[in-house]
Amino acid sequence: MPPTMLLSCESIGKSYGVTPLFTDLSLGLCEGDHVGLIGPNGSGKSTLLKILAGIDEPDCGTRTVRRQIRIGYVPQEPSFDERHSVEDALAQVLLDEGMDPHEHGGRIARALSLGGFVRPEQPVSALSGGWKKRLAIARSLMLEPDVLLMDEPTNHLDVEGILWLEA
Repeated sequence: MPPTMLLSCESIGKSYGVTPLFTDLSLGLCEGDHVGLIGPNGSGKSTLLKILAGIDEPDCGTRTVRRQIRIGYVPQEPSFDERHSVEDALAQVLLDEGMDPHEHGGRIARALSLGGFVRPEQPVSALSGGWKKRLAIARSLMLEPDVLLMDEPTNHLDVEGILWLEA
């Protein structure tokens, strides 16, 4: 039985001004795929990931997502309300997604454990760039996506963080 297609793009293109980032690009992501996107700075990798995540629209072509697929997206530079604690930042995502409040405690506890956060009351403003990236990844995984798109996932991570991500 062939693998199930989760997300695809057909003949998409995106330009900024007169300069095309990419044209006539087609790709598909199937269940079980692990894909890396490599290219020089400014070549459109972040833009493509945002299109795949449904955040941006292509100038032409189509993006197709299988019904009831949850797509997670970790931006290159994650943003958080700096006044929130780590735990509050995770809880806010669940509120924004309209998740059942009865599920919050368990999901937050799993995300804190997964990310290696031992001080959930720590303010987000006190986190290094690497720990903010970990928080962004844990936040996305907490929503149990079927497809997880990560833009520069190792940015700001130290060796321990990279090993954590690979595990």
